[in-house]
Amino acid sequence: MKKRGQLTLYIILGIVILAIFIILFSMRYQTLEQDFESEMNSIIVPEQIKPAKDYFDVCLKRVTVEGINLIAAQGGYINIPEEKYKRTITDDFSNVLNIYSVYDVAYWFYESSNGIKETQVPTKEKMEEELGSYIDNNFNDCYYFAKSFEDDGFDINYPESIMTEVIINKNNVQVKLNSDLRISLKDVTSDINKLMIISDSKLGELYDLAVRVMEKENEDLFLEEKTIDFMSVYEEIPFSTTEFSCERKVWRKGDVLRDFKGITNTNIGAIRLKDPASSAYIKTNKDYFEIDLIKPNYITETFSYSTDFPMYMDVSPMKGELLVGDALTQQTPEISKFLNLFFCLNNYHFIYDIKYPVLISLTDDVTGLNFQYATQVIIDNNKPREYEGPIYNAQESNDFTDKLCGNKVNPIEITAYDKASFLELGDASILYKCFTSTCYIGETDKDGKLNANFPPCLNGVVIAQKEGYEMGVEFLSTNTDKETSVLMDKYHTLDLDIKEVQLGDGFTSSVNDKQAVVQLENLDNGYITMVTGDEKKIKLTNGNYKITSYLMTETDTEIELKSDSQISCVEVPRSGILGLFSSTEKCFESEFDGGTLTDVMVGAAEYEWYADVTGKRAITIYIPYEMTPRTQTEMLEVFNNIGLNKDNPNFLYPELQ
Repeated sequence: MKKRGQLTLYIILGIVILAIFIILFSMRYQTLEQDFESEMNSIIVPEQIKPAKDYFDVCLKRVTVEGINLIAAQGGYINIPEEKYKRTITDDFSNVLNIYSVYDVAYWFYESSNGIKETQVPTKEKMEEELGSYIDNNFNDCYYFAKSFEDDGFDINYPESIMTEVIINKNNVQVKLNSDLRISLKDVTSDINKLMIISDSKLGELYDLAVRVMEKENEDLFLEEKTIDFMSVYEEIPFSTTEFSCERKVWRKGDVLRDFKGITNTNIGAIRLKDPASSAYIKTNKDYFEIDLIKPNYITETFSYSTDFPMYMDVSPMKGELLVGDALTQQTPEISKFLNLFFCLNNYHFIYDIKYPVLISLTDDVTGLNFQYATQVIIDNNKPREYEGPIYNAQESNDFTDKLCGNKVNPIEITAYDKASFLELGDASILYKCFTSTCYIGETDKDGKLNANFPPCLNGVVIAQKEGYEMGVEFLSTNTDKETSVLMDKYHTLDLDIKEVQLGDGFTSSVNDKQAVVQLENLDNGYITMVTGDEKKIKLTNGNYKITSYLMTETDTEIELKSDSQISCVEVPRSGILGLFSSTEKCFESEFDGGTLTDVMVGAAEYEWYADVTGKRAITIYIPYEMTPRTQTEMLEVFNNIGLNKDNPNFLYPELQ
């Protein structure tokens, strides 16, 4: 009994300590807000100057609200980060979700083009920094309309530079604009070194709830789990079942994809969070769609997938574009005689890889502020993606970066050079990446040098950035090294001319009547660009390039294609009679029905080429024309020659002028 009493005492003490901590934190938060309000109220100007000062306050609030709306609409970013890895031509996914070709929303979780899982959740400090920069860049618009005060006799000296500090709280956004604004009217002058406003906005609360939703998805993978449920429940989606039927079912992949996009659109839109003020605790048939995460009753949440959004789907086994089930009595001949005496069995078991975006929106019903971001739902071999761990980029998980970047103790000298001329590059931004954290270090001087302290790290990466140059990188262990150099490739803009070359006789001509696509990848620095026959300019750096080019045409007359076939084999999981799984190889003869085509690939090439574009003004790229295919066999021949056409004696490499 004594031990039990001691345990109870410890529990009570723990609760008391926790309550005290919460009270102290709340008091500290209220104190900071009160300090800001006190400082704001201390800004007093003469009564004659007040109309002009009030105008700048109102204008500052307007610019702030514009920035808040933009940062909320784009997933917590004013400037969404660039993709780490360049996309291929056929990849519909990037690090942003394009909404009806109007604006981009950042993915907080996505899979990059090379298959790496990425998170890009902004910290609250990052949002404050970007919102402050937005105000710095747009407050100048307030000067234009302030000219009406000058007509009334005011003399306004506008600041040469401003610096805005932003604090995002739960229920408001505090803004302090530091400047040297001077306003005079006749013999009355007021120096206003700061403007301060408070914008009533639940940006902070919406962001905090958005992070909690993302963390819930990462922990429970509820979007992936429900996606698998959709596949299992709806008859339109062939998944895994056994039927007592002698009729073998067949599905077209295009139809399955279309149906699944519609199913996803309907069901994702039904997902909701818990609202304690509603009848959430009364059991209904909609409880399946409720996520175990409580939200305030004044916030409306929306989970959405539009059929206009991209969706990737790969299915196996397939026979051409068809999904065909397996007759179980044919798979197991040793029992087929017995089973066929009574019934027919068809076994369907398809393996899916699926990827699609979900847009998550949280709206403050009072002000209408909408905070939204996107995440990718990924199904790999009929299974949800793996748990990625806590949100590293979120506010609570930013301690490592803060400690790393705040511990710059090792003096290092960095020199940035133009890779072609070896001239020093001034005004290059230098960053240092250690593991997944990146620290801003400083700018190079006119001699291309930066002497600064770096955080201790083994095998870190120095990153140099400068407008007009491809990003330069160099490995550096700051624990042992004292200096390093970074070479940067300059961008050169060239006039572009794309021509076709006949592989039969070497004759060259324009591609006006054909569609041309060329992708150039610099193998030395990773720079990738793509151009079409309609473009007149191209931006390149020096280096070795891998070039892939395609030439297509729309024929005046329909091309008759004969029937053809192709045998392909795949390794797929197979379910046994006892529910056990094994691996089996399935071979299919894909039959292509005859038909007509109006667009065909008539030539292509893949090759490597070194470009020294320094001092050049133009480039001509030649795409080989091989033939206009009339059958699937000829189409396959054109495709198979992509890597061989460079060996043709009439093939032409790009020419620089």
